[in-house]
Amino acid sequence: MANAQDLLDFAAGEVGYDRYSDPEKGTKYGRWYESEVDRCADNYDFGASGVAFCAMFASYCLAKVGVECAGFPGAYCPSIHHKQHLKVSELRAGDVVLFDWEDDGTDDHVGFVVSNDASARVVRTIEGNTNGGKVARRTRAWSTVCGGIRPKYGDASAQPTKPAPTKPAATTKEEKVYKFPTVRKGSNGKAVKLFQAAYNARYGGSLAIDGDAGKNTDAAIYDVQKRTGITTDRICGPNTWGKMFLE
Repeated sequence: MANAQDLLDFAAGEVGYDRYSDPEKGTKYGRWYESEVDRCADNYDFGASGVAFCAMFASYCLAKVGVECAGFPGAYCPSIHHKQHLKVSELRAGDVVLFDWEDDGTDDHVGFVVSNDASARVVRTIEGNTNGGKVARRTRAWSTVCGGIRPKYGDASAQPTKPAPTKPAATTKEEKVYKFPTVRKGSNGKAVKLFQAAYNARYGGSLAIDGDAGKNTDAAIYDVQKRTGITTDRICGPNTWGKMFLE
């Protein structure tokens, strides 16, 4: 029976897939899910173009390697949520990891753990439907993780002894986590300039990009939080940055 390394090797072989370079409708993972899991001739929802495929990518890899996992096959991250039984600190290579960008209790994304760095508080992953519709390696902060699931490997203690192979293409490089500083009224510096520029670009604002978080920048932080439905504490922390750049 397959182990964690087998799954990661298979998933690594999918790195570089790009939904926009796929000559057929939808994605290869959506088409597979449509034919092998949904099997409903009356509709073509999972295989249609524009459908998020992170969960279907994970389902595809697990099925192709022959590994059972609670919550899979599945096509919708929130429906997998109740199968989670691992905390972020417990995750290890080969586990399924789920993410909640808004920290609102609803799972938004899923991938496979390649490694878990407790000292840096990051997990390194292989994910589908990321980097603009690709399968890619990512590095994610612990703060974005809402839990994980351990598949039923043939050897429950099996751990990969070598890193999963990578492709040389620039789009497959792991991304470093940039920990954005907190921005609030009275803050100053590059992080404030970044917020000001991002706000102007995203919401059509007219903030002066001067690195000084005065009353106008304070009002802009409140505006982002109100628009996106998160706590309006006028502090631009991880949740507010996430809304600015990830949503």
